[in-house]
Amino acid sequence: MSKTSISKALFLISQYLVALVFVFSGFVKCVDPTGTAIKMEEYFTAFGMDSLIPLSMTLALVMCGAELLIGVSLLLNLRVIWGIWGALALMVFYTPLTLWLALTDKVTDCGCFGDAIKLTNWQTFLKNVVLDLFVLILLLGRKQIRSGLKITYQVAGIAAFAVFVAVFEWYNVSHLPVIDFMPYKKGTHIPSRMIIPDGALQPRHKITFIYEKNGRRKRFSSENLPDSTWIFVDRKDRLLRKGYEPPIHDFSIITPDNQDVTTQILEYPDSVYLLVISSIEKTNTKYFEQINRIAQSAWSQGYDFYALTSSLPEEHEIFRERVKASYPIYMMDETTLKTMIRSNPGLLLIKEGTVLGKWHFRDLKKVLTR
Repeated sequence: MSKTSISKALFLISQYLVALVFVFSGFVKCVDPTGTAIKMEEYFTAFGMDSLIPLSMTLALVMCGAELLIGVSLLLNLRVIWGIWGALALMVFYTPLTLWLALTDKVTDCGCFGDAIKLTNWQTFLKNVVLDLFVLILLLGRKQIRSGLKITYQVAGIAAFAVFVAVFEWYNVSHLPVIDFMPYKKGTHIPSRMIIPDGALQPRHKITFIYEKNGRRKRFSSENLPDSTWIFVDRKDRLLRKGYEPPIHDFSIITPDNQDVTTQILEYPDSVYLLVISSIEKTNTKYFEQINRIAQSAWSQGYDFYALTSSLPEEHEIFRERVKASYPIYMMDETTLKTMIRSNPGLLLIKEGTVLGKWHFRDLKKVLTR
């Protein structure tokens, strides 16, 4: 095999490998742009750039769409040079970002493959380093690019895919994602996903105690604490190794008077509707007339109906009066609520802890016609 053929083979391998990674990464994020926007909010908070949080959804839509279009460009030989420069631009941004995440752990999951595949920060950085090598091969070998289509047709093809991607993203934002990668997808038995198996890896922490004596501070381990002449100042906990974490690890329903009713609701023998309001302040109140009718219908059939929110109890009664709600409002962690359903408000139907249905607020008519 000649050097030229080796070079061409290496270029093609690099082209399609980079294409597949970008198509997969872009697609799973376009399926759930809301999840990507939530992840961007985490990044902005970690960087102290809270002023950019209102732009999270817009930036998420642009980034997800760009990744998918870059992948399509490389995969289908549509203006490959655009795909190469686009991939290079994103990798120049992603690689140092993921190195920073690996070193600081400020954001525990980069979100590079949405919620479809979870990688550690170091795994993500190493993945990006390898991908950088293939992108570099494409950049150096870009003169080999050949396409049987005229440039006009290639541009038209990219434009058509751009329209498709935009519509696809719009649908997944306006309704529930067409593919649910979350741990609360339809058919999930929630209690089973909360179990920690016997012999599971346990977390390991390093605990350091800081004491002071005669103006001098010193660190001690828990096995080597000082005598009573030292004054305690502070305690530092550092996670050395993460333990096993079940897919659902933070599902806890608390009443306003601080009673845990999680088990009661998950073990209820009949159907239970759970209205998810991740934030009372940000929820869309336009659809609460429909929601109230669904609650009345549920009660008439002997089902229970509860609202879950992260907002504080003092906000509940004001909100209840505003939307004319007569159902109980309980509390749950906001991140958990956003994980349960990509809609605020959103509706889940469970029975004996199993998710039977999920509805975006724009699709509540489907519940009323059940």
